[in-house]
Amino acid sequence: MGTSSPYRSLADWPAHRAFILANSSAHTWKEIFDNCLMTRLNSRYLDPIRWIQERELRQGEGFTILTIQCALIEFLAALRLGFRFERGNYKHGYDFRYWDSKCLFVDFLRHVAPFADHFTARQALKFYVDVRCGLIHEAQTKGQWVVKSACGSDRMIDFTTFTVNRDIFSDKIAEYLDHYQQELSGSAPLQEAFIRKFDHLFSNTAESHAATEIG
Repeated sequence: MGTSSPYRSLADWPAHRAFILANSSAHTWKEIFDNCLMTRLNSRYLDPIRWIQERELRQGEGFTILTIQCALIEFLAALRLGFRFERGNYKHGYDFRYWDSKCLFVDFLRHVAPFADHFTARQALKFYVDVRCGLIHEAQTKGQWVVKSACGSDRMIDFTTFTVNRDIFSDKIAEYLDHYQQELSGSAPLQEAFIRKFDHLFSNTAESHAATEIG
């Protein structure tokens, strides 16, 4: 890549941002996807999930995996729109901000492949309330929901048995990321959203605050 240094963390984002603006091409965006996004997702989300999956302890670790996956889904939904989370009294999406996680999360599951094939609007909302919110706020699923591994269920989600397969869920996230990478290479709106989101992520780093104070 033509930047002065490889991407190691968000501290390197300004140099990569400048390179994108000067050299916007499908090849550049493929590198940005790999170096900036996947470096972050692998270290923070995907590698920890794989580490847990490989051990197959069957002692309830599926709840940890699914909690990570739900956090990742919200990030991917926000990244796709270039939204940043911010509490306040404003219309959802104003100035590329959101405070309503429900709206963001449910819309993503309803409308974005491959998840849209598995959720109706009502089902996406139920999953958000019973699974996502249950795990994040109470460290358990609500209602009758059960978390299974690949050998315990052959469907990602079953609303008749209230079962979610955390391994197939991982596969669908990987499928989404593959498709998103292809979309990103040729979509100006997705590229603009990506830059907005990473600008916001960088704005929360110590390097960004140090640069502001020096300036």
